Amino acid sequence: MRKDVEQFRGSFGRLYEGSKAKSKTLTKRSAIAMDRQDRPVFEAYADAALLPAVQEEYAVQRPIREWFGKSPAVNKSAIGAHPEFSHLEGTDETEWHHITTMFIDIANSTRLSLRYDLEMVRHIKNSILRAASEVVRSMDGHVHRFMGDALMAYFGGRLQKKESSAMAALSCAAMLQVLMTQSVVPDLLRNGIEARDIGFRVGVDFGGDREVLWSSYGYSDVNEVTATSFFVDASAKLQGMASKDSAMLGQNLLNFLDFPEAMTDRKYKSRDGKDELVEYLAPNYIRQDGTPNNYRIRELSFDKFARLLPLPTELKELVVGGVKSHGGISFCAHVLNDGQASVRYPSNSACLEKDRSIRFELRAEPGALDGVRLPLSGKFTKQNYGLQAKEAGHSAPEIISFAMQPATGAYRGQRPTISSITRDTAYRGLHTVSVELVDGRGDLLFADVVGVHIV
Repeated sequence: MRKDVEQFRGSFGRLYEGSKAKSKTLTKRSAIAMDRQDRPVFEAYADAALLPAVQEEYAVQRPIREWFGKSPAVNKSAIGAHPEFSHLEGTDETEWHHITTMFIDIANSTRLSLRYDLEMVRHIKNSILRAASEVVRSMDGHVHRFMGDALMAYFGGRLQKKESSAMAALSCAAMLQVLMTQSVVPDLLRNGIEARDIGFRVGVDFGGDREVLWSSYGYSDVNEVTATSFFVDASAKLQGMASKDSAMLGQNLLNFLDFPEAMTDRKYKSRDGKDELVEYLAPNYIRQDGTPNNYRIRELSFDKFARLLPLPTELKELVVGGVKSHGGISFCAHVLNDGQASVRYPSNSACLEKDRSIRFELRAEPGALDGVRLPLSGKFTKQNYGLQAKEAGHSAPEIISFAMQPATGAYRGQRPTISSITRDTAYRGLHTVSVELVDGRGDLLFADVVGVHIV
């Protein structure tokens, strides 16, 4: 298994064990101080140094930021007031500015208190929230506050493109589920914690530049800078409506991103033994004119959207269908400049402007195709999801077939085998290019997909 995948799958375990070791260190120091008042301080620290290493704070962040092409290697932003609005602290000033808000809750965490002592419960919850906060920071989100077994985060600011930060929030929601299933639950089970029914519940919504008011709440000496908006409040309501391991999205976010219905699911709840469609945010508030608000909601389709995450295919095929890994084969995109590859573009890592050329490249490293049944054939499938593409008559899938011939003779084992297509960014919205490669017997050898959001 790839080293970065191993690091990610073991990241929560390192955080959990490191945090526990740090807690033990503090406990031992306190006991030494109580039992042996005459003992020099440096001796207590020497004993503590023999305990396991303290937590790796950025263990969760590092592989995610690498996969998404983020720089620098870790995001060290502090938890608290959004730094771009800290100038409002303790004042009566206000400022209008867009933001994407996310609420994250640990589902089924209350029952932990019925099974374990409170010190253990505190450690489990704190470790999970720390891991969640690292996923938020890995996507350049800002953790605003912890609230019991939940946290609140903002995505966006003056220095970030608002579409990119909103899409980052959706990627964050999907990555939280990947972390939960591939790292958190397995590591808790290894530590003897019954965690199969623990998961994340997420709510996300977007407020525009005239829909979110930033200000300081409280007094001059006791205050908090935060955002006031229906859409901030709606994200909390959405989290409350989410099921375990799911994310609920608000109408404003869906409309702003022109997010495709194909990447969402409708929400249902059971009533009197029957599944009932939940179309709107609950409660469905009444407006001043007496009409219902009817604020539309959808659930993020993890199985479809997570295919667009820029994860190694070895990890991605563990969590979603339609992906097939093969050692030494990769599928990636490059944004072109004057016909030449200039910048590698990890799938769905940022929103791109129109009129850019992108090359989608299937690449087999030397030796990757050794022993494979020939001939090799495959297809690229381009799909435009945005409203502009539909209105222009370009929403039907475009399929491009190809044959892939491994290098032979003097070049065998010396150069990669590549098949590629180049397409332009022409329509606003989310677009995908997928690839499938089959061997001479028709068996699927490799499959992956790259997503691009165009503004």
